[in-house]
Amino acid sequence: MNRIRIFKSLIVLPLITLSLMLSGCYDNAWESHVSSEELLKNNLVNVMSTKPELSIFVSLLKKTGYDQVLQTANSFTVFAPTNEAWGVGTDTLNVDSLRKMIGSVIVYKSYYSTNQSLYTSIKSVNGKNIYYNSADSTFNGAKIKTFDIRAANGVLQITDKLLERRNSIWEFLSENTNFLQYQFINGLNKKILDPVKSIAVGVDALGKTKYDTVWMNINNFLQKYPIDNEDSIFTYIVVENDGFNLMYNKYNNANHKYFNMNSVAQTDSATRFNVCQDFVFRGIVDITKFDTLTNVDGVKVPINGSVIKQTYNSSNGRVYVIDKSNIRLKDKIKPIKIEGESFTNSTNTNYVFTRYKLWASGQRDIAMASGETQSDSLYRKLTGKKDSVVSKTYFLNSNLVANVANFYIEYKAKVNSANYDIYYVAYDDIADHFDPTYTRYGVYKIIQKLFISMPGSKTLTRGAVTSDAGNTNTSGVINNYLGNARCFVGEGRAGVMEITKLKQWDLEPVNATQMVSAPVSPLADVMTVSKTGTLTMWLCNTARSNTASRQGLLFLDYILLVPRITEE
Repeated sequence: MNRIRIFKSLIVLPLITLSLMLSGCYDNAWESHVSSEELLKNNLVNVMSTKPELSIFVSLLKKTGYDQVLQTANSFTVFAPTNEAWGVGTDTLNVDSLRKMIGSVIVYKSYYSTNQSLYTSIKSVNGKNIYYNSADSTFNGAKIKTFDIRAANGVLQITDKLLERRNSIWEFLSENTNFLQYQFINGLNKKILDPVKSIAVGVDALGKTKYDTVWMNINNFLQKYPIDNEDSIFTYIVVENDGFNLMYNKYNNANHKYFNMNSVAQTDSATRFNVCQDFVFRGIVDITKFDTLTNVDGVKVPINGSVIKQTYNSSNGRVYVIDKSNIRLKDKIKPIKIEGESFTNSTNTNYVFTRYKLWASGQRDIAMASGETQSDSLYRKLTGKKDSVVSKTYFLNSNLVANVANFYIEYKAKVNSANYDIYYVAYDDIADHFDPTYTRYGVYKIIQKLFISMPGSKTLTRGAVTSDAGNTNTSGVINNYLGNARCFVGEGRAGVMEITKLKQWDLEPVNATQMVSAPVSPLADVMTVSKTGTLTMWLCNTARSNTASRQGLLFLDYILLVPRITEE
């Protein structure tokens, strides 16, 4: 009997033990399941409140008002730092500073560790970018210790430290007010609250909404070069003040002011604006790998020989502080190309054709439909004989002929206060307009006029022109900067594709038709621009003929304005 009882005990005891073990495992799994279910019923603030290691963070959420944000029905990801992260050096008394830090670790939308978007860059609720560094598996310098804790309105990622809140390029400059670049740009700035990005974090005692305020900077520089925008990535170089003055004096020296305006103050502002814009580069650029960089405006900026004093990785790019960069004037004040098809106005656009031509710049040029009769002193074979003079009328389209004296096609260009040489390509490729052998018919002579009005002056228009002989043309071209009796003229021949330099010609002095007379003597071939801004150009026909419907055609591939620059 004893042996039977012992045997039974040996069987029953393990069964009881196994039963107890299974029961314990079941209870733990059930408790875990219940715990997880309970968490999913709670918002992120309540879930974090159950984590002792997050007690400081929870208290700071309440202090800044972000606890109310995280109790809404939106979906969030919170990078919550443990208590150890709030050590020496963290100012937990400055509420405004805290709001900036707290708002930088909260992200709209739930990002779990399986979401690959988490490992690129994501944007926090206050607009700051959070970057993942694959080399050390950090998010703005912090590592995730506990992943993917779910809540009713998002997910919690517990980190070993506070994610670094990086300043934008503009914020970096705003904390370094001794730089002349900052002082100038800030002088243009007007701050207004950004209602879209600012976060409502509560209501004050008077019932007014409290915001974690995001300021939007409005000024001409930041609108053109948004180094304050978290959605734009730039590299910005700050030159120390001696380096700034080096470029300022180069652009605004006693011999020539390349950004001359109506007043000394405007000239000073335009010059400083240009020095500041010289150092904006698109994307994140490692300037240590280059001798020369090309900025967003296509200007070459030499870096070789520059001393890097500071490097800062910002939330929207990178900032370098260097001692100087001596940009060449020829790289700054560059040639200006105006495509023929980019005209802004004309006498009548029905007569102006944009032509698709593979040989043309941008594969487009323009031609104006009219006609002109020319007598050519060329030998040609007619019935076995050679004649010395033959008249021929040249058309673009004989069924569409403009009957307008000084038909104009208008162009505008932004220029510096400098001297320019004017070139153009005006290629007449119509086969009936030229005979290279000179055996059948002549070659159309392309003679076209260019009238110009300067920045800050009255623009070109129609008006009364009186000749030296006292005759008046009530529909002449006026406000030309060379006067009513002189303009730039280009000469060429059909069938010849070449770049033509325009020269100043006197216009006929008798009947005020503004037909060409003769080149200015001594030779004048420079356009002098006294003020920076936008000039207006009219390309006109009626060079040698004023006969109805025979005032001449117009062709243009492009105009090229080449500055005459002497490097000091």
